[in-house]
Order: sequence, then structure tokens, then C-alpha cells
Amino acid sequence: MERTVPKLEVVCFHNGVPTVAFFLRTDQPTTIGRAIENVIVLDDERCSRFHAAIEFRDGKWNLRDLNSRNGTTVDGIQIDGGVDISVGSIIQIGRETLLIEEQRELTLLGEPRETTSRLERQDFFSRQNEMTALLGVERTENMRLRSLLEQSSKMIGQSRAIREVEKCVDRAARSKATVLIRGESGVGKELVARAVHERSSRRTGPMLCLNCAAFSESLLTSELFGHEKGAFTGAMETKIGKFEAADGGTIFLDEIAEMNPGLQATFLRVLEGATFERVGGNRPISVNVRVVAATNRNLEEEVAAGRFRRDLYFRLRVLEINVPPLRERQGDVDLLADHFRERYSQETGRRYLDFSPEARAALNAYHWPGNVRELKNIIERAVLMGNPPTIKKADLVTSALGSVDDLDVRQSPVKNDVIVDSQGCSAYAAIPFEPKPLKEMEAQFILDTLKHYGWNKSKTAKVLGIERTTLDRKIALYGLSREN
Repeated sequence: MERTVPKLEVVCFHNGVPTVAFFLRTDQPTTIGRAIENVIVLDDERCSRFHAAIEFRDGKWNLRDLNSRNGTTVDGIQIDGGVDISVGSIIQIGRETLLIEEQRELTLLGEPRETTSRLERQDFFSRQNEMTALLGVERTENMRLRSLLEQSSKMIGQSRAIREVEKCVDRAARSKATVLIRGESGVGKELVARAVHERSSRRTGPMLCLNCAAFSESLLTSELFGHEKGAFTGAMETKIGKFEAADGGTIFLDEIAEMNPGLQATFLRVLEGATFERVGGNRPISVNVRVVAATNRNLEEEVAAGRFRRDLYFRLRVLEINVPPLRERQGDVDLLADHFRERYSQETGRRYLDFSPEARAALNAYHWPGNVRELKNIIERAVLMGNPPTIKKADLVTSALGSVDDLDVRQSPVKNDVIVDSQGCSAYAAIPFEPKPLKEMEAQFILDTLKHYGWNKSKTAKVLGIERTTLDRKIALYGLSREN
């Protein structure tokens, strides 16, 4: 017996009232989106230009999301790829509601209807109310997740240095310009980038992150701009690049100085508003994406050495945010330590109420070469390995906080013991290990640096990575003088 193909149509609703209907054809897809080339054109900025498509395959009607920005919902459930649909399926795209019905009468494509169809009106509204309830739950969950995201992008601290960063973030958020974030490894450059995104008008759009140092030139090109099926060996299907996927949002490119000079030229063209093509493709793609880049390298030196394009350097530095190292954020160590203690206490269920006075003193005495990332890891280890309700100084040492306050340096002898300051200057190398108190080592190192620069305190403070006032306090603390 020959199987009858179900003849369906799509009815579009506005404020619960049916407006226009579109017959579904078995011989070609019914495309949906904002672009005028679609069969069903939606006037909603939350929809993508080519958002979704309905087609008849293997005897069934199927709705497929076309990698849209905000997704497609069927009967209150957001779909991933494609899903089968039938009479009564309710499709939500942005603020638009579409209902799948049987074809009941021959009418012109898009003709307004007076009734909803064979489905009883009250049945439809009952299902629509159910879907609205589901969407309400989804919105509540989205709000909860957004609240968590905002907390995760909140900058902790009250120091003057971090307040200056906050001001820069607010200024950058109000702008559409490219942002360059600079700072040492571990200071929280991605956190600053997320704060810029969350405070900007693009907060409802996606934010995608990519580490340029993690890929070769060819793979990085594919990650940024995508590739077509068969573009190269192993390209089994078409891939959407980060730029295309971040349309309407923000893309964060970390370690931008690691980008190959050849790719820098293409990247510069895209920054200037030019279209791009996927690898192996020839269709020009235009996107609306804000770029936030970050680096811990000295870009001026990279430009002078010919490793970074001068024109790209100036294009990235439209807005620049310098994130200070943790050692320059006086008073913030305690706030950050408490923040991480509470966070990991909740995650692990091991309730820690406070740090011991000795532990706090040890945290504030440490130089933090790994910045906030190092502090976070140390507190996490302390929470896991310590004994509640108080994190003690010994817990921090156990957690690999080796050089704290006046503790002996608890290390094993190494063949090549190298101590490097914040500017990358090697102080000692290949010397026998000799346990000494940290204060004694610090005092000697400061004295040697002062002598090297003829007691020029400004240069010494810059090389040591501390403020001039901090250097003066340490000179007084250790009783250093030219006669030493």
C-alpha cells in the first residue's frame, strides 16, 4: 500500500493571533530567517539571517537549525541540529511563534487565516500555555546562569590599581572599538574581556574565546574562519569558524602575539570590516563581531623584531587596558583569598570559615609570580588538603606555597636553580642549594639590584616589579644603605 505523504503548512502567529500561512513543499526546503531570500521572512533581530529550514526527508518532515545565533525551540525544547515535526508542533524562533498544521484548503501562499486549523483553538492555546511555561522555566534558568556568569566575570578587589581597570572596562563597554588587554600571565585578562562583553550592548550575544598559541597556522585559520567539506585532508564536514559563530557578539583572542605574520594580514582585513571566506570556500561572509585581544608579550618589541605587523599593532590598540600584577594590588590578596575560599568551600562541601592570622600574613608576604591564577590554585589545594574550619599556614605550604614569609625554602636540591624576577631577569643559575630565610634572600636581591643601577630607586622598582613606595618601605625594613 502506497504511503500517503502528509501535507503540512506553517502558520505564523503574532501576539497569539494567526497572521499568515505557508505551504510546505516536499521537493525543496522551506527556509526561515531574516534574509529576504528565505521562504518565511521573520522581522526579529534575534533571528539569524538564515535561521532554520523545514524539509521532507525519508518520509518525514524535519526541522533543522542552521547554526543560528540564538537557537530554535520546538515544543519548549531547544533543538540541537534537526528534529522531526508533525501536526501540532509549536516552533519558537526569537519572539516568533510558528505552528505546524495540516493543509485544509487551497489558499494563496501567505494568505491570512481566520481560524487556527483542524486543531481546536483552545487546544492550541492550551499547548501554547504549556510551552510558555516551559519557556518561562528556561528563561529563569538562563537568568540564573547569566547571574553565575556575571559573578564569574566580576573583578574582585578594592585597590586603586583594580579600580582603574574597572573604569577602563566601563569605557570600553560603551564603545564598539577593538580592545587590547595587556598584562602578565595569570592576572586575569580573560576575566577583563568577559567583563567588557557583559557590560556592553552585545551581552545577549555569544562570547567565544580562542587561544592563538594552541594551534598551528593552518589550524588557527580554520578555527577563526571555518572550512568547507573536503577543503583539506580530514575535513569531513563543513565547519563554522569562531568569527562566524560569534556574529552579533564578542570574540576573545588570547596570546595574539603568537599569531603567524601570514595570518595577521587576513585578520587585519577582517578587523577593517572586509568579508572573509571559509578555507576551501568562495562565498564571502560578513559578520558583526567585536574583537578583544590579549597578550603578555611586549608588542613594541615584537613589532621592532618584525614578528608582529605594525599596522595590526595600531589597529588593535584603539582601546588598551593594562591589568596590573597581583603584587601591585595592595589589599586585594585578602579579598581574593576569601573569595576563592568561599567558592571552593561550596564546591567541595568542606566548610572553611577563615584563614589563620599566620596564613593571612604568609599570603600577603608572598611575591605572587603567578598572579591571581597562582593564588586561586593555592587556595583550591588548601581547601582540599587542609582541615576545616580554618586554613592554616601549613596548609598553604603543603599546597606548594614554597616561599612564604620567614619559612625556610622547602625545596629539593635541583641541578639548575634559577630565580627569575618579574621582568625575566635571571638572578642565580646553576648554584648549589642553600636554605635561607626568604627575608634574607629578598634583602640581598634588592641590595644587589640597587647597586647595579647606582641606587636609582625608580629603575630598581621597575625591574623588581614593585612600586617606588614599596621599595622605600623594604629598604627601611631591611636597613639597606649604600654602605652595606
